[in-house]
Amino acid sequence: PHPDDEVLGCGGTLALLRQKKCAVKVIFVTDGAGAGTLDPDAPAIRRKEAAESLAVVGIDDMEFLDEPDGSFRNSPHFENKVHTLLQQFNPDWLFLPSVLDYHRDHVAIGHAVLSCWQSWDGPGRAFVYEIWSPLPATRVVDISSVIDLKKQAISRYVLPLTHCDYLSANIGLAVYRGLYLSGKTGSNYAEAFVEAEKKAAFGGLLKILLNLRFYLESLLKR
Repeated sequence: PHPDDEVLGCGGTLALLRQKKCAVKVIFVTDGAGAGTLDPDAPAIRRKEAAESLAVVGIDDMEFLDEPDGSFRNSPHFENKVHTLLQQFNPDWLFLPSVLDYHRDHVAIGHAVLSCWQSWDGPGRAFVYEIWSPLPATRVVDISSVIDLKKQAISRYVLPLTHCDYLSANIGLAVYRGLYLSGKTGSNYAEAFVEAEKKAAFGGLLKILLNLRFYLESLLKR
């Protein structure tokens, strides 16, 4: 959704994939303006920081769709962009944000991209990552060997880090997920995902996740 979500949500996994010589393309959906709360030059600054961050994990293929930060709304135009990218890159694996996340852009973009992926004819698999809200994980990736790369990549996002200590929070989440790796010597950090399924049953799961989000929101408003 925004420059930094890729390394926060799955930066360690992306680093491991690049070490395996996998081709990786990162799509930034919004312009990174920070919903008007950041520096007026934020989009240009965050583009530069994104390139520097991804270089740390070995990625130089990226694209910016420049949708409005903080007020993303799905549209036929956006869906056409996503379908075109899926056809062009033909990914084996797709990583995207969770509809349970506590950022409205993450929820809307996750929902929109999942819908596009479900209607896409390609055989690729989709994995939902977590940032603001832990997931009922179905897949856990050991990122202990690349945790320093992930830290360095997050640290390249100087502008957002002046507003929030994403680094400490995200590494703390990786430590928590590392508990799933108990018994593996030297494994202390992990990233967690929910793997989506294309079959009709996942439509029901998506509805359940959305309903759970709405229920949690109602509790927070009390």
